[in-house]
Formats: sequence, structure tokens, C-alpha cells
Amino acid sequence: MPSIEKYLPGTKHLLMGNDAIARGALEAGAQFAAGYPGTPSSEIIQTLSQAAKALNLHVEWSTNEKAAVEGAAAAAFAGLRSLAVMKNAGLSVALDFLTHLSYTGLGDRGGAMVAVVCDDPNAHSSGDETDSRWLGKFASAPVLEPSSVQEAKVMTKWAFELSEEFECFVFLRGYTRLCHASSTIEMDDLPGSPRKAKSDASKTISPYLAWPKHAAVLENLEKIREQFEASMFNGYTGPEEPELLIVCGGSGFSCSTEAIDILGLQDRVGILRLGTLWPFPAKLVREWLAKSEKILVVEEVDPFLEIHVKETIADAHMESRKVYGKGSGHLPE
Repeated sequence: MPSIEKYLPGTKHLLMGNDAIARGALEAGAQFAAGYPGTPSSEIIQTLSQAAKALNLHVEWSTNEKAAVEGAAAAAFAGLRSLAVMKNAGLSVALDFLTHLSYTGLGDRGGAMVAVVCDDPNAHSSGDETDSRWLGKFASAPVLEPSSVQEAKVMTKWAFELSEEFECFVFLRGYTRLCHASSTIEMDDLPGSPRKAKSDASKTISPYLAWPKHAAVLENLEKIREQFEASMFNGYTGPEEPELLIVCGGSGFSCSTEAIDILGLQDRVGILRLGTLWPFPAKLVREWLAKSEKILVVEEVDPFLEIHVKETIADAHMESRKVYGKGSGHLPE
């Protein structure tokens, strides 16, 4: 099997989800990648390491997750595109730095940083089922979640563009049923000339003045929310006025699609798939909530989307809507 950077644009190859994330980072022009090993995330760094020499890419297993995000941020400060990778348990180690990075931002040198955190629903190889979406929100970072292997590549690539546009790191949530799934996906171009790091010492990022920085972060998130409302990673399939509206993200989309096909409910049930989770695209969700009295929220692990759907219903005074999911006991927690 050739190294992933040798796949030609326009060709299709069978890739695992983690390989697709790695390919997306390469297509985005990432030049620095750091991580700490842990299933289900490990293959991302392993795959990138195979392309390191050919693409002049720095790839490392760091001492721990905090060191990985610090290195990735330093590369972004210098105007490069960087990737930090870990599993859900490691995010707790990295948060000490990431919560402050949201306040400082990445500076104005044109750099970008994506933090990929891979959760392990059902704890296949972990000591817990921590849902890292909450921690992405806690860190005041945009949170993305792909629902297919192909989307994992495309969304990773877009995450770098989002990061560069808003000068903030972007949080991409992987999960076992994506990271270790396989699918045939299409390759796109790899960038040409690599960027050169900028080392202008006159431009520094101050860690002080927390209050105005927090205000700036909140303002930035509202701008990102506006973009999320029209994102191609959110979409609806089904009848115009469904009897039941399924709101889902990640693996919830494939499970819901399969269930509808098996039960033959294509003319009665619609699916609103969300790939941009935070800031929550409430306006988009509210438009579809208006079309159905019954809503089922399907997701792994915690009721993250479910709680935000209920908040949207409350804010819009749609008290007649009935929400089914983990809170109602219709889906297991």
C-alpha cells in the first residue's frame, strides 16, 4: 500500500476514517502534526508520519497531549497550518492550554490549528466514555463532527480554512465508529509550495487582559455561528413536512438512515443532520422544528444535541413539540 501522499487527485481509495482525517490535513497544507497515542486516534499520526519526509512535514509523538497542542499552537503562531491529535482521555491534559488559547487566538500571521479529539463510545478500548463535545464548548472553540469517512476528509480540510479565517483553533470530534470504519473516498489536490514560518518578534500575543479577550471570543463565536447556519455540513433529507423529525450528528446519521430504510419510512420521517455542533446553529434547527410536532435526537454519547434542541424549542416558545431521546428514556444513555 503506497504512502497516503502518493494517491493522485481524482482517484478513489479505500481509507479508514483516521486515514481520511490525515489526508484532509495534507490536502489543507498542514506542515506540523503532533499527538499522543491512544485508540481510536493513533492511526492519524502514524499515517502522517509516512508522508513526513516527502512533504517536509514535521510529525511527532509528543510527551503528552499538552505538549502536542503547545507545539501545534507555536506552529500556528508562526503562520503554519498545524494539527494536534489525541483521544478523549487526553483532552483533559490538553485543556490547561487550550482554554487559554481560545482567549489569545492564533494571531494575524495566517496560521491555523485543528485539534482532533477521538471519542470512544461504548469504551471499546478506554476507561470511560467521556463526550468531548462538552469540553470543546467549554474551551470556547468551534466544534465539528463528520458523519462519514468522506466527510471526515472534507471537513478536516475545511476546519483549517475556518481556523485561519477566524484566527482560532478548531475542534474536530472523531469517534470509534468513524475512526475505524472504512470507505472508498475521492482524493483532491495536495498544495504546492509549502509555507515558510514567520518569526517577526515584534508581533506577540499577550496572555493578559482576560475580560476584553473573552468578549472578543464571544463576538467571534457569533460570527462563526452565522457561517454554521448555512454550512454544507448541515442538511435535511426527507418529506417537506415529516411526521417525525430526527436530529442527529456523527454516527447517529448513518444509524438513522439505515433504520428508516429498513422500516420503509422515507415518506414519513425526515433527518436533519448536523456537522457543525458548536456554536449551535439554532436558526437552522428552529426552521425544521417548525415542520414537525415530534422530534427524535440520535447521538453518541451524551444528550449534547438534545439539550441544545430543547433550548431552541424553549427560546422559540414551541411548547407543543415533543422531544424523544436520552432524556425521555427512548434511547439509552
